[in-house]
Amino acid sequence: MEQTGGSHLIQNLTLSAGTALKVVSLTPTFQHVTWIRQNIRKKECCFFEIGAREDVCMCGYSKSEHVADAIQTEVMGSGTWDPLTHIREVPTDAFGDISFGGLRQTTTKYARVSTDTTPEVLYQLMTEQWKVSPPNLLISVTGGAKNFYLKTRLKNVFQRGLIKVAQTTGAWIITGGTNTGVMKHVGQAVRDYSLSSSMQGQIVTIGLATWGVIHNKEVLAQLSVCVGPFKLSLP
Repeated sequence: MEQTGGSHLIQNLTLSAGTALKVVSLTPTFQHVTWIRQNIRKKECCFFEIGAREDVCMCGYSKSEHVADAIQTEVMGSGTWDPLTHIREVPTDAFGDISFGGLRQTTTKYARVSTDTTPEVLYQLMTEQWKVSPPNLLISVTGGAKNFYLKTRLKNVFQRGLIKVAQTTGAWIITGGTNTGVMKHVGQAVRDYSLSSSMQGQIVTIGLATWGVIHNKEVLAQLSVCVGPFKLSLP
């Protein structure tokens, strides 16, 4: 979730689950889209109050990132903005498939979800809607310095061990979803595994990234878009 002590106070995260296998991107079915819109919600600010800068709200987001009715009620630093009152939950508008090109095409599903979403609903999303096999083990790898450094030998041992455990136990690997710190080494391990001609089975990796740190996140809520090597299949 987004840090309440930082520049953003609206707590949303992006859940992304992918498997290291070559797959074909499919447009979500009507039933799938309906279930997500009925059960998965996001948070948004509904009251634009000018903060430190004229184009930035007290919630930390810019005016352009607010819905129309929030801007119509904007006020000039009155001090009345309250996260308990002026942040609401609405059906999510950002979910679908991302196809990554390259030597071995893979597809990742994603959804923008409120941090108040229950684990039961997220589990149902992944296992029943996204058809991800239930895990026998959960491996959580997150944190670490931004420029986390491992010597080559230790990095190789860590990556091989992580993949071996995940592969032999049917585990889900859960990370912070960014290419920094120890999470970067997790991504490299899964990438190398997916490129290996001898790979057997699948590795399920789940990234939980804060919505605010995602570059070009606006396109994730559009009907269809192609960005560089990435093809998005959206509802």
